[in-house]
Amino acid sequence: MDQTNRTWGYRPTGEAKIFDLALGAPLPEGWEASPACITDPALATAEALTAAAEGRPYAAPLEAAPIATSHPLAELEASVAEIERLKAIIAAGTEENARLVAEIEQAEADLDLTAKDIIALRASLEQAQRDGGFAAEERDAAKADLDALGQELARVRADLDTATAPKPAAKAGK
Repeated sequence: MDQTNRTWGYRPTGEAKIFDLALGAPLPEGWEASPACITDPALATAEALTAAAEGRPYAAPLEAAPIATSHPLAELEASVAEIERLKAIIAAGTEENARLVAEIEQAEADLDLTAKDIIALRASLEQAQRDGGFAAEERDAAKADLDALGQELARVRADLDTATAPKPAAKAGK
């Protein structure tokens, strides 16, 4: 099974893309690993890079919502609305992080329990074989249980890998 790393690449123009690279492989020519190469700071924001990676146009917040400077109250209301919008995004991200932490902790606990079960089964199997009173059916049943636990351990490890894999950036406003 080939393993790849999902890696962000950046260009000075603000273009961003996620590459599936083989382990240890460099980014393609013309791509940088750091957004520090982007020459326009407005294009180096998380929202701008996400928009670029998703192939959608990016409009800076001030361009998207012009504020009339002749009305300070309108500017204040717009600022408060933007703060509330950002608070909602942060709250949603915090909830998602808490859910992911709980999911990872549960997967780790399941992994530990399965590993302990495998160790106990192996010890029981070895003891029964040493005792000599171990019938073929019992041995086969114990091996089947051990194989089932091994498969469960592999599933839990896969779940843990899935839970800890980097998630793509969420779209703002969701």
